[in-house]
Amino acid sequence: MGPTVFKWKGYRFFFFSREERRLHVHAFCPDGEAKFWLEPTVELAGNYGLSQTQVTELKKWWRKRKMTSSTLGASTSQVEVTNIDRFGFWLLVEDREYFLSYADFPWFRNATLGQILDVQLLHGDHLHWPALDVDLSLDSLSRPETFPLIYN
Repeated sequence: MGPTVFKWKGYRFFFFSREERRLHVHAFCPDGEAKFWLEPTVELAGNYGLSQTQVTELKKWWRKRKMTSSTLGASTSQVEVTNIDRFGFWLLVEDREYFLSYADFPWFRNATLGQILDVQLLHGDHLHWPALDVDLSLDSLSRPETFPLIYN
Protein backbone atom coordinates (compact mmCIF):
# COMPACT_ATOMS: atom_id res chain seq x y z
CA MET A 1 0.00 0.00 0.00
CA GLY A 2 1.25 3.48 -0.80
CA PRO A 3 2.14 6.19 1.70
CA THR A 4 -0.77 8.08 3.26
CA VAL A 5 -0.92 11.71 2.14
CA PHE A 6 -3.61 12.58 4.71
CA LYS A 7 -6.97 11.51 6.11
CA TRP A 8 -10.29 13.36 5.82
CA LYS A 9 -13.85 12.36 6.80
CA GLY A 10 -12.97 8.68 7.08
CA TYR A 11 -11.05 8.61 3.77
CA ARG A 12 -7.38 7.70 3.52
CA PHE A 13 -5.65 9.45 0.62
CA PHE A 14 -2.55 7.78 -0.77
CA PHE A 15 -0.52 7.21 -3.91
CA PHE A 16 1.90 4.65 -5.31
CA SER A 17 5.20 6.36 -6.06
CA ARG A 18 6.00 4.17 -9.09
CA GLU A 19 2.47 3.58 -10.42
CA GLU A 20 2.49 6.12 -13.25
CA ARG A 21 3.78 9.57 -14.13
CA ARG A 22 0.45 11.42 -14.33
CA LEU A 23 -0.33 13.03 -10.97
CA HIS A 24 -3.17 11.25 -9.18
CA VAL A 25 -4.42 10.23 -5.76
CA HIS A 26 -6.39 7.27 -4.39
CA ALA A 27 -9.17 7.81 -1.83
CA PHE A 28 -10.00 4.76 0.28
CA CYS A 29 -12.72 4.17 2.88
CA PRO A 30 -14.55 1.04 4.10
CA ASP A 31 -17.10 1.45 1.28
CA GLY A 32 -14.51 1.30 -1.50
CA GLU A 33 -11.86 3.25 -3.33
CA ALA A 34 -11.65 5.87 -6.07
CA LYS A 35 -8.71 7.14 -8.09
CA PHE A 36 -8.60 10.75 -9.27
CA TRP A 37 -6.41 12.44 -11.85
CA LEU A 38 -5.17 15.74 -10.42
CA GLU A 39 -3.87 17.24 -13.66
CA PRO A 40 -4.62 18.93 -15.91
CA THR A 41 -7.99 19.00 -14.11
CA VAL A 42 -9.47 16.90 -11.30
CA GLU A 43 -11.20 13.93 -12.94
CA LEU A 44 -12.33 10.51 -11.81
CA ALA A 45 -9.96 7.82 -13.10
CA GLY A 46 -11.71 4.85 -11.50
CA ASN A 47 -14.33 3.99 -8.92
CA TYR A 48 -14.40 0.74 -6.99
CA GLY A 49 -17.46 0.69 -4.72
CA LEU A 50 -18.05 4.32 -3.75
CA SER A 51 -21.48 5.89 -4.31
CA GLN A 52 -21.96 8.69 -6.83
CA THR A 53 -22.53 11.07 -3.88
CA GLN A 54 -19.16 10.10 -2.37
CA VAL A 55 -17.37 10.51 -5.70
CA THR A 56 -18.96 13.93 -6.28
CA GLU A 57 -17.99 15.09 -2.77
CA LEU A 58 -14.39 13.96 -3.24
CA LYS A 59 -14.11 15.53 -6.69
CA LYS A 60 -15.43 18.88 -5.41
CA TRP A 61 -13.09 18.74 -2.43
CA TRP A 62 -10.02 18.21 -4.63
CA ARG A 63 -11.05 20.95 -7.05
CA LYS A 64 -11.19 23.45 -4.17
CA ARG A 65 -7.70 22.51 -3.08
CA LYS A 66 -5.88 22.35 -6.38
CA MET A 67 -2.17 22.01 -5.77
CA THR A 68 0.03 24.62 -7.38
CA SER A 69 3.57 23.56 -6.49
CA SER A 70 6.03 23.69 -9.39
CA THR A 71 7.65 20.49 -8.06
CA LEU A 72 4.37 18.65 -7.76
CA GLY A 73 4.89 14.92 -7.83
CA ALA A 74 8.64 15.18 -7.40
CA SER A 75 10.30 12.81 -4.99
CA THR A 76 10.86 14.22 -1.53
CA SER A 77 13.52 11.68 -0.65
CA GLN A 78 16.62 10.30 -2.33
CA VAL A 79 15.85 6.86 -0.91
CA GLU A 80 12.48 5.23 -0.22
CA VAL A 81 11.22 1.76 0.65
CA THR A 82 8.41 1.16 -1.86
CA ASN A 83 7.20 -2.33 -0.92
CA ILE A 84 7.85 -5.06 1.66
CA ASP A 85 6.82 -8.69 1.45
CA ARG A 86 7.84 -12.04 2.95
CA PHE A 87 10.78 -12.42 0.52
CA GLY A 88 12.37 -8.99 0.94
CA PHE A 89 11.73 -5.37 0.08
CA TRP A 90 12.05 -2.89 -2.77
CA LEU A 91 14.15 0.20 -2.37
CA LEU A 92 13.96 3.20 -4.69
CA VAL A 93 17.23 5.12 -4.76
CA GLU A 94 16.94 8.27 -6.83
CA ASP A 95 15.58 6.85 -10.13
CA ARG A 96 16.60 3.21 -9.71
CA GLU A 97 14.75 0.43 -7.91
CA TYR A 98 16.47 -2.45 -6.10
CA PHE A 99 15.09 -5.65 -4.57
CA LEU A 100 16.76 -6.70 -1.32
CA SER A 101 15.92 -10.33 -0.64
CA TYR A 102 16.19 -11.59 2.91
CA ALA A 103 18.29 -14.45 1.54
CA ASP A 104 20.92 -12.01 0.21
CA PHE A 105 20.53 -9.42 2.98
CA PRO A 106 19.73 -11.42 6.15
CA TRP A 107 20.03 -8.44 8.52
CA PHE A 108 16.54 -7.35 7.49
CA ARG A 109 14.78 -10.73 7.92
CA ASN A 110 13.62 -10.07 11.51
CA ALA A 111 13.66 -6.28 11.39
CA THR A 112 10.56 -4.30 12.23
CA LEU A 113 8.79 -2.21 9.64
CA GLY A 114 10.06 0.96 11.29
CA GLN A 115 13.66 -0.28 11.22
CA ILE A 116 13.50 -1.08 7.49
CA LEU A 117 11.81 2.23 6.61
CA ASP A 118 14.43 4.23 8.51
CA VAL A 119 17.04 4.34 5.75
CA GLN A 120 19.40 7.15 4.80
CA LEU A 121 21.45 7.77 1.66
CA LEU A 122 24.86 9.14 2.61
CA HIS A 123 27.56 10.39 0.26
CA GLY A 124 25.56 9.41 -2.84
CA ASP A 125 26.33 5.67 -2.70
CA HIS A 126 26.16 4.63 0.95
CA LEU A 127 22.92 3.37 2.51
CA HIS A 128 22.60 3.39 6.29
CA TRP A 129 19.93 1.88 8.56
CA PRO A 130 20.72 3.46 11.97
CA ALA A 131 18.43 1.28 14.12
CA LEU A 132 19.92 -1.91 12.61
CA ASP A 133 23.50 -0.65 12.35
CA VAL A 134 23.55 -1.83 8.71
CA ASP A 135 25.58 -0.08 6.01
CA LEU A 136 25.50 -1.08 2.34
CA SER A 137 26.96 0.35 -0.84
CA LEU A 138 24.78 0.70 -3.92
CA ASP A 139 27.18 -1.69 -5.71
CA SER A 140 26.26 -4.44 -3.27
CA LEU A 141 22.59 -4.00 -4.22
CA SER A 142 23.29 -4.18 -7.95
CA ARG A 143 25.58 -7.20 -7.70
CA PRO A 144 25.02 -9.03 -4.38
CA GLU A 145 26.84 -12.13 -5.70
CA THR A 146 30.13 -10.18 -5.80
CA PHE A 147 29.78 -9.19 -2.15
CA PRO A 148 29.68 -12.47 -0.20
CA LEU A 149 27.96 -12.07 3.12
CA ILE A 150 28.70 -14.11 6.20
CA TYR A 151 25.92 -14.20 8.76
CA ASN A 152 26.05 -16.16 11.99
